[in-house]
Amino acid sequence: MKNKETAFLSVSEEDLSYAAKLIQDGGTVIFPTETVYGLGADALNPKASEKIFLAKGRPSDNPLIVHIANKDALTPLADEIPSVAEKLMDAFWPGPLTLIFKKSDEVPKTVTGGLNTVAVRIPNQPVARRFLELAQIPVAAPSANLSGKPSPTDFQHCKKDMTGRVDAIIDGGKCQVGVESTVLDISGEKPVLYRPGGVTLEQIEACIGKVEIVTSANTGEAPKSPGLKYKHYAPDAEVQVLRGGIEDVQQYVDKLSQLHKTAVLTFDEFPPFSSNAISYSLGSKENAAQAGARLFAALRDLDDLHVEYIFAPEIPETGFWRAVRNRMYRAAGDKIIDVTNKKILFVCTGNTCRSPMAEAILNDIAKRKNLNITAESAGLYAGGSPASDYAQAVMKEMDMDITSHVSQQVTKELLEEADLVLTMTNAHKQMLDTLFPQSENKVFALKQWAGENGDISDPFGGDIEEYRRCRDEIHQMLSKGWEAHL
Repeated sequence: MKNKETAFLSVSEEDLSYAAKLIQDGGTVIFPTETVYGLGADALNPKASEKIFLAKGRPSDNPLIVHIANKDALTPLADEIPSVAEKLMDAFWPGPLTLIFKKSDEVPKTVTGGLNTVAVRIPNQPVARRFLELAQIPVAAPSANLSGKPSPTDFQHCKKDMTGRVDAIIDGGKCQVGVESTVLDISGEKPVLYRPGGVTLEQIEACIGKVEIVTSANTGEAPKSPGLKYKHYAPDAEVQVLRGGIEDVQQYVDKLSQLHKTAVLTFDEFPPFSSNAISYSLGSKENAAQAGARLFAALRDLDDLHVEYIFAPEIPETGFWRAVRNRMYRAAGDKIIDVTNKKILFVCTGNTCRSPMAEAILNDIAKRKNLNITAESAGLYAGGSPASDYAQAVMKEMDMDITSHVSQQVTKELLEEADLVLTMTNAHKQMLDTLFPQSENKVFALKQWAGENGDISDPFGGDIEEYRRCRDEIHQMLSKGWEAHL
């Protein structure tokens, strides 16, 4: 949908008056707030608010936040204003706090995602306040980005995403807070925090007491706040949050940077990365506000550089860091990689005998010794078969269950994810080196890795004694190699 003539407006009184008239006439206007830029339309006009969903490609059950110029404008929107709301409004309005009320009949359900509640806030950014005063109507406005992508914190972000999709964009420079508002539901018996933001949990609880925290909607449930149900804030690159020490993170990043264009979100205090990865600092690790203001711009800048992976550090869950962490982890789809966990891939021919037995044995060793090692297995010619009956039987003798194993074909992705690849024969290693030369420096035949010569012979077609012999030989090689390498 790119069929509009988008006007680019300044913050002059004349341009803001023009933008306000567009809103009154049912149009769409992007305007700056202290948090992020909002994509606004008349909150009381269902046809106008539908244009927001169309411009963003946003699911219609995702509620919108209504922006108002002053507290008097809340009365027509809310069915009731509880005393706890008065305390919160006195303490934090105008500001980056959205409150959820029981809605009045005047608020259309297109704005509320079909719910009987409405989310409202008063921004404290001067341009936003003046624009809303001139509009003289409540303005529904989610972040002004394509749905699911990083929120815009600069005019240029909006111009790139939304030119041709909206009637006008106001250039208000950079947003100060940089992440969306805190969302607090006060429509029920007890307050519920749905989204952390510029007003922190600690500040809220100091004002009104204990608050419940909910960070995702249940399956089949309509979300009561933006950011609960759908993947949000995600760039085109895959974002991974890395858990582990600096040295382990360095090794993980180095490994993937040899194969892909990668970037690392860091803090000023972190040592420089020696890999080919692009480093992008979020500022000081002592300054959550700085990190929040930089995060979305960082994700957008790295997308412009066409990186394939963005690696991010773990973030504390206190104060304003909670909001930064929420956005970072949502961008990663809550994918947290423990880089201290070493992945070992076993490879044989069909992935029904030798490699699944090796996988089970090493996972058992790791469990008993409390080691951060995970084994997996694959085959050069595998196709979804279970482990062979004899393989299951001899592993059961060692109290190891491989009855749920399903053979899988070895792939480039499996090799990239592995820290070490152990094949059952030298011929397997040679084939992998030929097919995947980029991984040859971590591929070894099992006996070679254990300091011996020869192969682990295939027991396929033999009797159960042949399978026992194979099992015991694998166990011996893993135990010997373990002492030398792990």
